[in-house]
Amino acid sequence: MHSFWHVINSAYLQFTVDKFIKIACIVVLTLGGSMASYGQQTPIYSQFFLNPYTYNPAYAGDAGRSVAFLSYRKQWIGIDGAPETSTFSFHTPMKRNIALGAQIYYDQRSLLKSTSVSLSISYKALFTEQQWISFGLAGGLAMNNIQLDNINDPAILSDPALFNLVDNNRSPTASFGFNYHNQGFNLGISLPSLFRREVVGVEQFTSVELDPIKNYTLMANYKFPLGAGNVEVESHLLYRVTETLPDQWEALAVVHLIDLVWVGGSYRQNYGATALLGLNIKDFMSVGYAYEFANTLVNGVPDGTHEIQLKINLGKPKDFVKRVKVPDNGNRNARFYSDGGNNVFIENTPVAKTAPEETAVPLTDGDTPDLDQYFQDEMSTGHYVILKSFDAFELAYQYWAGVINDYGYKASFGYSSRDDTYYVYLYQSQDYLETEIELEKAKLLELFEDAYSLEID
Repeated sequence: MHSFWHVINSAYLQFTVDKFIKIACIVVLTLGGSMASYGQQTPIYSQFFLNPYTYNPAYAGDAGRSVAFLSYRKQWIGIDGAPETSTFSFHTPMKRNIALGAQIYYDQRSLLKSTSVSLSISYKALFTEQQWISFGLAGGLAMNNIQLDNINDPAILSDPALFNLVDNNRSPTASFGFNYHNQGFNLGISLPSLFRREVVGVEQFTSVELDPIKNYTLMANYKFPLGAGNVEVESHLLYRVTETLPDQWEALAVVHLIDLVWVGGSYRQNYGATALLGLNIKDFMSVGYAYEFANTLVNGVPDGTHEIQLKINLGKPKDFVKRVKVPDNGNRNARFYSDGGNNVFIENTPVAKTAPEETAVPLTDGDTPDLDQYFQDEMSTGHYVILKSFDAFELAYQYWAGVINDYGYKASFGYSSRDDTYYVYLYQSQDYLETEIELEKAKLLELFEDAYSLEID
């Protein structure tokens, strides 16, 4: 298997990055500008392991299905005006390597209320069945409101700077995330704000300009089975860098028991410990509870912080695999895959095949290359980038000739007796990864956006 760094330098990654950058530039330029916004920092969640999408938009669609999350966090019980946060997020895979997401965030602390709404898109580049990288970009709008009704000091109420801030209470937001996945290991980085912006303190109303590059979160986690039983251990390590606060690391460990309950804990630097407990309700819902013990560094805190997280699985895992009928008398064993996410390989799945919509037309003499060079009367073993499949030789021939003569692409076609089908293909190789690279290149062209890959054993 190719090494990771060889893959990083491959043409596949170049095409993937170029494609994602185009999308990113459109979103960022559309949002555009830099505006002053009020003083919330990147939100902190104790149960981020349930929904890492909250921190990193590259995790959109990572569950392979549509998922919704609800969370509520009440900080420092007993203190008037202590932070109170609610979040709703949703993300879903749309294709094998494209996922969409959305998030609504509401935070209230003292005089300040903050609401943000964002949409995201992520792109996954497969290296192997269990190894990939993903990019995520989110953009939206943040709205802030200062509760002047709760201010009784005439000196503050007469400050023109305060009313200027109240009038400028909306700003665009954008964030970026990257994640590398290899089986149970993940390593990622997220930039929570792509805009250079001013953060205004709640108490003194002083402005600090934030540099996007100097504010980021590093994330690493590893999940592995423990022994031969139904027990898994999940460990996470986070490192946050924020200009207006000291750098902070956080470590978390959770033990999953029989895929039914989980227990664990975490420790956040200069803050304290957290206890974690959760329950899976079949394959439909997960409920998690976290209790953060009162921070001993803050005098007079009567109680800690409560956090509740609800995860709802909407429908079954999405299956983007295309399948063909493999008759009992076929003389080949094939695996057919395309747009399949984690479920890439499907062997010998008997599914009824629909007839092509095209109608055969008479063959014509032209400049079509010699069939002896470009036609296989029985397709050999290997991996193929398939453009289209047909039930009849004439249909396959006409489509293949058009690809060559009308569009100038060097295609081939052949017959497979295992499913009595003619395939027009653009690429053939014995290497799975090389074929996937060529598939992504082909799908960048609008003409071949429905291409898929086929393996014949």
